[in-house]
Amino acid sequence: MMSYDELDPDGPSEADIERFGAESRLCPECGADMYDDSTFCPSCGHVLMSTDSSGTPPWAVIVVIVVLIAFVLVFVR
Repeated sequence: MMSYDELDPDGPSEADIERFGAESRLCPECGADMYDDSTFCPSCGHVLMSTDSSGTPPWAVIVVIVVLIAFVLVFVR
């Protein structure tokens, strides 16, 4: 039977999998196996979005700005 290193020489080595665990996911662009905390695919370079949403979404900032502008235009004359 072939080892994981022989099947996918560009992927994580068996030593890396033992050290960091087998937590992985597939790249949505090329389907390559990669670590689950990667920010980009090492095979195709596709930039991945973060799975945790720790910041304010851009649409919320835009809505707040539009509401403030509307408030100023209506009530400050």
